[in-house]
Amino acid sequence: MVTTRRILLAGGLAMPALAARAQDRPVQIYVGFAAGGNIDLAARMAAPFLERHLGGGTQIIVVNKPGAGGMLMLNEVAAAAPDGRHVALVSFPAMVTALYDNTPRYRVESFAYAGLLTDEPYTVFVGTDTPYRSLRDLVEAARAAPETITIAGAGVGGAPHLAMMAIERAAGVKFTWVPTQGAGQAMQLVQGGHVAGSISTVSLTVRAHIQGTLRVVAIMERERWDKAPDLPTGVEQGVDVAAGSARGFAVPAATPPAITQRWEEAIRRTANDPDFRALAERDYVIVRHMDRAAMTHFVEDQVRAYGEIWRVSPWRR
Repeated sequence: MVTTRRILLAGGLAMPALAARAQDRPVQIYVGFAAGGNIDLAARMAAPFLERHLGGGTQIIVVNKPGAGGMLMLNEVAAAAPDGRHVALVSFPAMVTALYDNTPRYRVESFAYAGLLTDEPYTVFVGTDTPYRSLRDLVEAARAAPETITIAGAGVGGAPHLAMMAIERAAGVKFTWVPTQGAGQAMQLVQGGHVAGSISTVSLTVRAHIQGTLRVVAIMERERWDKAPDLPTGVEQGVDVAAGSARGFAVPAATPPAITQRWEEAIRRTANDPDFRALAERDYVIVRHMDRAAMTHFVEDQVRAYGEIWRVSPWRR
């Protein structure tokens, strides 16, 4: 079974307030990365179920606002009208790590957290035309020729970048990071042979691995994943690193509690919806639900944990 990891290294619910103008004012779920990546796919998977459980004829559209590791989108939602129609799909630890290497206008206090929905481990993957058959192969290549092995991923200082840096520290090697606007673009670079590898979640990579369009060389978890038991962990290959990405929903902090509570209930119902769970199972998405209180505590823990990592070892290069 996949275990929870958090630190790198070692029927419809009526919503009168939203439904009054549902047809001409759709709810917008904002994604801070380009279309086609794991976060974008998670938003589009959840949207029809959230529509169902918000009720009242609510229409949801997914809006991509890529840039600065999600920071630009978060800035926009933090300043949006607190009417329940501007909702961020936030990704952790990216939301927190952006605070340390950028100058965002948002703070963690800029949002009310309505609920967590998914939490997945990362994988390290390479192109099928590369000679790398394992994470150990990739590490040995980087050791033999430091900074010549290119690894692509979303943004600078975000979760995939931190995961790569954690591998570097654990293995004593140096890669070259190639920032992209999202995981989908990074995957295209890998599949096109433009970079050696990348880091992204199991939901984006495992199906492609099975289809033979890329090669997963490690899952960044301490135990093998029961849905893909043939994939080795990094720990098994001498790289003691676990990392992943959790995703949930946030609204501007000034949003009335009644509206935030309706979102919380819709997220809970989505997480427990048999149709949503079947879809998640099919697409290798791991459902991990937290309510408002639990997600708020989770965010606070992330701030403390990554703030300490920043103080000890800043990742700016």
